Amino acid sequence: MASNKHAQIRYKVLDDCLSNFHRKFYFDDLMERCNEELRELYGSEHTGIKTRTLRSDISYMRDRAGAEGVEIEVVDDGNGFYYRYSERDFSIFKRGLGEDDLAQLKETILMLQRFKGMPNFDWMSELVVKLEDKLSLRGFSKSVVGYDDNQTYTGLDWFQNIFDAIINKSVIHIQYKTFTDVDYDWTIHPYYIKEYNNRWFLFGLNEEQNTIYNIPLDRIEHLEQVNKEYIPSDIDFETYLDDVVGVSVFPREKESIRLQFSEHRFPYVLTKALHQSQRIVDFDNRIVEINVIPNNELEALILSFGKDIEVLSPISYREQIKSVIRESYEKYSTMQIDCIGDTNLCTAKR
Repeated sequence: MASNKHAQIRYKVLDDCLSNFHRKFYFDDLMERCNEELRELYGSEHTGIKTRTLRSDISYMRDRAGAEGVEIEVVDDGNGFYYRYSERDFSIFKRGLGEDDLAQLKETILMLQRFKGMPNFDWMSELVVKLEDKLSLRGFSKSVVGYDDNQTYTGLDWFQNIFDAIINKSVIHIQYKTFTDVDYDWTIHPYYIKEYNNRWFLFGLNEEQNTIYNIPLDRIEHLEQVNKEYIPSDIDFETYLDDVVGVSVFPREKESIRLQFSEHRFPYVLTKALHQSQRIVDFDNRIVEINVIPNNELEALILSFGKDIEVLSPISYREQIKSVIRESYEKYSTMQIDCIGDTNLCTAKR
């Protein structure tokens, strides 16, 4: 390769783009990616490269790839010409694994073989099998760790495509159906995937609403990449959910919610906090406080404790939970159940 430091950087950027089959890179896209990388490394004063330089770089890349039997394709998709390698996953920078790399890889595979119930995807299973074959590895295959796993969950079908879209900064079009059969068509700029309660959720910018949406993967009907400019986000999604239980974030202020627990459930709360903000207000009377934005997940969590919990404050939230409990009670108190014989065929009458 050429010794020019800037050229080395540009070649690596172009190599990444040409090997990325999840996004189309037109000539202007390649130039912008190169200039973005150079500006990031050398500051805004860097003037960037020109058309002539990029054409020369592509010619160099074409010669390097051609020496290994791979072409750089120029594909006309009706919107212009985009560039990519003729072989998926090809890179002029790939090199073989050293002895240390192989040893570390073997250790990793041996560890993965011990886990059962992880959200396994076909690509992972196939990869482990191929690596075992290539490395002549026969590890201990008995599972010693089990995870909660929702065997009927359908959302994982979309996980790989969404993951790729986030990594490659690609815009996606989603057809979405609610549990009440309402259909939506959204253009989403994807940012983050989060698991909660054995379900997966995508966080991204809904272009039509111009706001961050939380999209459960199991309600997606169809997903495809669209050729639009990706809008990045400055949100730190590692901390975005810090003020809630679960994954629903509403535009409202946090509240300090005080909860009192029964004697036999209080130790449970001490060993597994309801939220990271939890603090003990009164140990003797088993009162804790959490500082959160109330949402549906918090309500469900509180109700899951049944008679072993009481909301003390704020009064408005106490009344909200009280109303839910009252509605539930009324369903049982006003319902007559008729069962036929010993067959457990029962009908409800009000």
